Amino acid sequence: MRLSTRTDFKTERNGLDLERRKIPCSTIFELSESNPTRVGLVHEPHVLSQAFSAEENSLYRPSPRGTIKAREAIAAHVGRGIARQENGIKVDNESVSPIDPESLILCASTSEAYSYLFKLLCDPGDAVFVPRPGYPLFDHLAALEGLRTIGYPLEYLAGSGWRLDADRLESLVAADAERRIKAVVLINPNNPTGSYITEGEKLAVSRICESRGLSLIVDEVFHPYRIEPWEKTSSFYGYDRVSTFVLDGFSKRLCLPQAKLGWISVSGPKEEKEAALQGLDLISDTYLSAGTPVMNAAGSLLEREGEMVEKVLDRCQKNLRSYREILEYPGSPHQVLRCEGGWTALVRSPRFDSEEELALGLLREKGLAVQPGYFFDMEQEAFFAFSLILRPEDARWAATEYADFFKHYR
Repeated sequence: MRLSTRTDFKTERNGLDLERRKIPCSTIFELSESNPTRVGLVHEPHVLSQAFSAEENSLYRPSPRGTIKAREAIAAHVGRGIARQENGIKVDNESVSPIDPESLILCASTSEAYSYLFKLLCDPGDAVFVPRPGYPLFDHLAALEGLRTIGYPLEYLAGSGWRLDADRLESLVAADAERRIKAVVLINPNNPTGSYITEGEKLAVSRICESRGLSLIVDEVFHPYRIEPWEKTSSFYGYDRVSTFVLDGFSKRLCLPQAKLGWISVSGPKEEKEAALQGLDLISDTYLSAGTPVMNAAGSLLEREGEMVEKVLDRCQKNLRSYREILEYPGSPHQVLRCEGGWTALVRSPRFDSEEELALGLLREKGLAVQPGYFFDMEQEAFFAFSLILRPEDARWAATEYADFFKHYR
């Protein structure tokens, strides 16, 4: 049997994986935990049982874009949320939504949404821009479609946090003589840097895309979780200056990774938008992966978003304060980097050794499993990703153990 080169990833286990296998799972604490269901961020059992009890779940009416009932619920609810977040007002009128239900394509997950868009926009051998630092999943998603990823840099500036280097992005685009780059991926806010796209960055990237006919793919799964944005943030839903595809879903927005539903919101110049929707109709109709029960439950589940987001945000803010209190003591060698939103805080610590050796030491001596910066293609060391969704008492304990490890490092 000959396997496709698309699955030719590095599969050998790194030192951290090998070390973990030697340690009982019950003694390991996940300092980079990203699964809300493991840290008590769950809905009451009756919420899910009621949401998934509809009689119509026994029927199947396939639709490439997903059921109109679910799309209308998403458009109205998410649109009102954007209006409240950006304008600071309570909005009850659904007509203000920047989201047209007919511009939504529902799918099984945000990861699948990426695969749809890569099929729509790219041919094998093409490339897409992705942020660096960034989540490593994008490299795998692109490779599985026969594509390449090209990193554009985010820089950490004292006093203002992580910012997109638009000049560097423009120079990378200009160097693409064969025009094989088809899209720019923006994560708003980015993971793990927690940085939102500013209005200035939005305009700069749009101009670059406009000049070269590139599309924007904007991942907004963490957008509701604004912790300490540097300036006013804005969503890309309904953005029509260039072809724009906003990705979102239940996994992060509702803390429901066990009841996944993802979607793509399509916007842009009229003709380009219509062509994109036609192409996505064909792709989605080929898979029809969004499940009937979760689409039928969309409206009732979205009603719980405000309560869950408030609960998660309160925890994230408490944990961020705790990390700073414990790690940034007078004379401390640690720095908790600015975090505007999302579920992760980056901590810069002294490079007594390589990140992998430090991570191994934390695992062996403290039982702390923490993701090092090189997981996210960070150019410098030593950085570690701290979860903001941990139970507050666990976060304080873990930060104290982390600080103690460095104090006594040999």
